[in-house]
Amino acid sequence: MTEHKRLKLRAVSEQDVEVLSALLQDSLVAASDLRYLAEEACFVMVLNRFCWEQDSSGNKASPQRCMCGLKVGSVSQVRQRGLSEQTNQFYNLLSITYEKVEKRLTFTFSDGYGIRLAVDELAILVQDMADPHPGFATPRHEDS
Repeated sequence: MTEHKRLKLRAVSEQDVEVLSALLQDSLVAASDLRYLAEEACFVMVLNRFCWEQDSSGNKASPQRCMCGLKVGSVSQVRQRGLSEQTNQFYNLLSITYEKVEKRLTFTFSDGYGIRLAVDELAILVQDMADPHPGFATPRHEDS
């Protein structure tokens, strides 16, 4: 079994956000793991991310997931669409996009849910918090 290197990335540009979006696609996020910390002007979430980097290595071992923390700094406003406060509610992350002119970071989840952050500057940190654990299946996407 190969040793897993824990993911630790920083995003400060639109291109960086595209990489994070691809790595975090299909992450599962509990409603209780989304927090805006106004006093620190940051937004944090814990994701159960699918380890796409292991899947793409050609290793056909069982699918893996990993608990991962995400922190967005310099947040001045948080807007959400359809998210629930229920602790047992989970959301599937589809994408993360950044609009430079508007200074707006958008997290899009399945079923039309979303979070939009107004940021003074783009500053995202992502870090694995644990070693990978077995997942149930590899996420599949329909060609449109």
